[in-house]
Amino acid sequence: MFTSPIRTRAIAAVFSLTIAGLGAGVIGGGTALADDGIAEAAFLQEIGINNATLPGKSSAEMIAAGYASCADLAGGVSVLDETSSIEQLYQFDQGTLFLSAATTNLCPGFAG
Repeated sequence: MFTSPIRTRAIAAVFSLTIAGLGAGVIGGGTALADDGIAEAAFLQEIGINNATLPGKSSAEMIAAGYASCADLAGGVSVLDETSSIEQLYQFDQGTLFLSAATTNLCPGFAG
């Protein structure tokens, strides 16, 4: 079975973040930390698969941007305005896929 280098890195990142999140949950005693780590890993995996990663940004920066988008939506910004804002701010054309991954994984309670 052939695995592309991008897919291999995405799988490795998901595995690392999942283990880190689970470890934080066990060590810190907080289930929320483990759940956050799993959600963040799923978010990174989804944007990686869909080629919607933010150009030049680290995983931590992309996660922070995803949470910021969730906060904007919770504050009343429309999905279309948030998508446009993401695309303008990060100079790429995958704002819809990025925002979809954020709302699916980082703020699943969002009802657009």
